Amino acid sequence: MIKPSPNILVINSNQSELKRVEAFLKDIFVEYKLPEKNFNKVLLCVSEAIINSIVHGHKQKEEKKILIQVISEETDVKITITDEGEGFDITSIADPTTKSNLKKESGRGIHIIKSISDKLDFNEKGNSLQFQIKCK
Repeated sequence: MIKPSPNILVINSNQSELKRVEAFLKDIFVEYKLPEKNFNKVLLCVSEAIINSIVHGHKQKEEKKILIQVISEETDVKITITDEGEGFDITSIADPTTKSNLKKESGRGIHIIKSISDKLDFNEKGNSLQFQIKCK
């Protein structure tokens, strides 16, 4: 059994940091010998969460920080994204698959993460989410 080991990256609230995040995740996939076929799913979920933090949580304030924590347990990857924003109420998010929301250009990030991941949770404040993806 692989002992859980947290890996943490703190980034600035800027989309240019996504390159660092991708390299960070690649290193974790190599270190824990995770199947490469799952990499894009993990990267997409992390990227969506980070963009939400930058745009909605931090309101584009680049001095704010985002913390990414990854825990690999055998075939599961658990990722927590936490920002310094005020948070939000998950129940207030509109369903992007309804007819009235289909043509909107934003509002799909949480839906994408929920669709791809095996489990999705939010803290009470709404400034931190954790998702899990099984990497078999």
